[in-house]
Amino acid sequence: MFRGFYTLTSDMLTQQRRLNVISNNMANVSTPGFKKDTLVTTTFDERLAIRTGSVDKSSKTQLGGVAMMRVADEKVTEYEQGNFDVTGRPLDVAIAGEGFFEVQTPTSGIVYTRNGSFTLDEEGYLYLQHIGRVLGDDGEPILLRTDKVSVETDGSVVYEETGGRLGKLSVVNFVDYSQLEKTGEGMFTNQNGANAVSVDLPDVRWKMLERSNASAMDEIVAMITSQRALQSAGEVLRMYDQLMQKAANDIGRI
Repeated sequence: MFRGFYTLTSDMLTQQRRLNVISNNMANVSTPGFKKDTLVTTTFDERLAIRTGSVDKSSKTQLGGVAMMRVADEKVTEYEQGNFDVTGRPLDVAIAGEGFFEVQTPTSGIVYTRNGSFTLDEEGYLYLQHIGRVLGDDGEPILLRTDKVSVETDGSVVYEETGGRLGKLSVVNFVDYSQLEKTGEGMFTNQNGANAVSVDLPDVRWKMLERSNASAMDEIVAMITSQRALQSAGEVLRMYDQLMQKAANDIGRI
């Protein structure tokens, strides 16, 4: 009976965390370049073995019935590319294949994103709204002062009237994606400076934006499934409570 309480409670907590992840995915379905998250679960004994520092898991033994209890393990980001939308805007760009744009924020240093919905700030620098200035391959913000530009496939930004090169977008990739930490709005920070490598021949698409790889329909289905699992666990938990009350009262009378 007590094992049932523990199992149901752990499942309810896990489903609540899964709903939080799904809600964030749904909120960013329209965010260009957003990468969705998935909550991975594991059994209680596996999580306990990891936390106790066991190195060799080849001969692990089951810890009684607690193996049935599932707990949230980690949140995994799916980096698969989203589809492209043709916008026609001269400062919209997307990356085909691997790579991220570099953006200098006022307070958090450099962040990385697939969101290429750029504008110009008040001083004429290429700018990602609410985030910061877009960096070029020289590590400095790109100064344009005009949107009469074209962007070549290698990321070079060219002034249309003269054909002069105004800068080149910095596109970087990462050796180990597990070193990336999502900070919101499709932005990532890199926890290891040596992890970032420049992409010498990026495939930049002009006047396009990459869609979020989160599907509204898939997230709705996942939300309904998780909500039903949460409700079912709650109903069974109430039944357990009623049974224990009845058993305690009847035994007390005897």
